[in-house]
Amino acid sequence: MKLLPFSASFSLKSFLLRMISMALCLSLLFCCCACSGESRPENADQTITFHLGEDPSSLDPQIADSFASRVAVEALYEGLVRLDENGDVYPGAAESWDVSTDGRQYTFHLRKDAQWSKSIVTEDGETSVSSTPSPLTADDFVFAWRRAVDPTTKSPSASSFSLIKNASSIISGSLSPDQLGVSATDDHTLVVTLESPTEDFLRLTATTAFMPCQEDFFLWTSGRYGLEAKYVCGNGPFAFSNSYAWDHEEAMTLRRSSSYHGENEPLPASLKLYVSTKAADISNPVTAVSEETVDLASLPSSLLDSAKEEELQVYTLSMDAVWGLGFNTQDSLMKNVDIRKLFVQTLPRENLLENLPANATAANDIIPSTFLWNGESYRKQAGSNFYLKQDDSIVNTLPALLKKLKLDTMPSITVLGVTGLQQMLNQMLITWNGRMGNYFNLETMSEDEMNKRIADGDYQAAVYALRPDGNTPIDILSLFASDSTPALLQSSEYDRLLEAADAGDSLSALVDAETWLNQQAIFYPLYYTDRYYVANPTLTGVVIHSADMGIDFIQAGKLS
Repeated sequence: MKLLPFSASFSLKSFLLRMISMALCLSLLFCCCACSGESRPENADQTITFHLGEDPSSLDPQIADSFASRVAVEALYEGLVRLDENGDVYPGAAESWDVSTDGRQYTFHLRKDAQWSKSIVTEDGETSVSSTPSPLTADDFVFAWRRAVDPTTKSPSASSFSLIKNASSIISGSLSPDQLGVSATDDHTLVVTLESPTEDFLRLTATTAFMPCQEDFFLWTSGRYGLEAKYVCGNGPFAFSNSYAWDHEEAMTLRRSSSYHGENEPLPASLKLYVSTKAADISNPVTAVSEETVDLASLPSSLLDSAKEEELQVYTLSMDAVWGLGFNTQDSLMKNVDIRKLFVQTLPRENLLENLPANATAANDIIPSTFLWNGESYRKQAGSNFYLKQDDSIVNTLPALLKKLKLDTMPSITVLGVTGLQQMLNQMLITWNGRMGNYFNLETMSEDEMNKRIADGDYQAAVYALRPDGNTPIDILSLFASDSTPALLQSSEYDRLLEAADAGDSLSALVDAETWLNQQAIFYPLYYTDRYYVANPTLTGVVIHSADMGIDFIQAGKLS
């Protein structure tokens, strides 16, 4: 492991805890060769191909909210720090940083040779874009972060900034964005003030929402920022090869950026990111990788054995998603906590868990054991089994509950689920219909379709996956902040608990927030799933981040 060139005013023990807590990503291969000088390793200067699965909705870092968007944004932009194959931070756009004694203030020192891939030119009152690089400054981070917390931006990642002073008040609309605890003292110095010390801040600055935005270029796009190749100006290791390099029907082609000056020189000459099966058929990812249609692809668990038989690389992200029964708390019926408890506590848990999907693990909690707090498993410190326990007698309360709700009978209820979970879902509905009457229906669909339904608030109840942006307890707990999907919860009580938990220095505050979700029957955990990728046996140096945060290709290569 390389030494990280930064100074900080905290103890060695504290430093080690910080670094351990950031171990959230896996590498496709523990081979991360640094390139320098004129010598190039044999796995360099090649084209690396990957199937995104869908066309990114936006390449605006402050807006990017899908896996496909984050993969592309991580290639095109760079935050203050990066994450290596072990999940440790190392310098990105910032070559070093200092931390105050109380842990609340970070001072980042930007690389003086850091550049944007384009520049804005104004002549005779006309503004245009030049391919000539322009300097990256601390103001670019200030502008980006203020955009992210500004309620008018509607950033899906705004809550990630709540660690920073005044962010929560800005997000709620009670303060203006210029009150955010971030400032540029000069072109190359960025000062960030936190609400309280936290273990997670440095890791967060590596995520896409914290990447910079060049204000002049942003304004020039007139609302089209990140929607086409010509409306993207990045500071990352790769850039679009031309204005037409993003074909929304087929693929995007990125080249190694000549304006990038970072800790490591990018190894690939180019990246080919397919956005549809029209350009690259990966209906069977094992076949696609074997035939070198792509170098890397997502792998369904059903094809694990096939991938191993073909002697391909298979990599696992453990407990990457938490699946469970969740409710739309804005639905006229599901907003009632007693109704939610009734449905949860009549579930035959043992029978449901007999029908787990392949390669799934029973989930006893919303927050998995792989999630860390102060460098150690949160579950080991917090305890387990907080979910509401089965109580068949609760069905006896139904008549009085319906009367309280001024209902003669139970309304028709539709539960959404993904195709392939029928056995578990059918067992759930058979139980409910048998105990409460035939009012429950099942609608199955692809996970993408279900996620869209949930995002639109077009559901009553669903068995869906939580895929947080990191591997700390707050990353999952934040998914239930007011008005956030999937639950659309509007609870000032929970928001207060979340704010206390977000302070980062209290285990009991985290437990209180998690316990509240369980006791209110907001989300009933059922099982955890791993995520798999299949890769060309010669592929090296790719870093896959957990929790759909993206993939880093900067040191990717193929051995001959």
